[in-house]
Amino acid sequence: MQSTNAPLAATLEPVRFGEFLRDRQLITDEQWLAALALHWSAALRGKRRRIGATIIESGFLSSDIVENEARVFHDDLDVIEVIPRSEKTTLPIALGA
Repeated sequence: MQSTNAPLAATLEPVRFGEFLRDRQLITDEQWLAALALHWSAALRGKRRRIGATIIESGFLSSDIVENEARVFHDDLDVIEVIPRSEKTTLPIALGA
């Protein structure tokens, strides 16, 4: 029988910047969904933008707030960023070198 006081195993969970802003109650669920819709529709038209830029241009938050929160998101959180294999930069293996 296992002890009920055993520590929980750490898990990796992806957190995206828009979700981070929503979870900190800086934007509403509706604003988050609207920003995502604009973000992905722009990407489909070949105009890739960061979600923060979409949130600023939509008037949901000021650029100062987004920039400050981006610093918290990237620098102040105890987060390990994992790059999916499809996004890794790979180099060919030199054969016979």
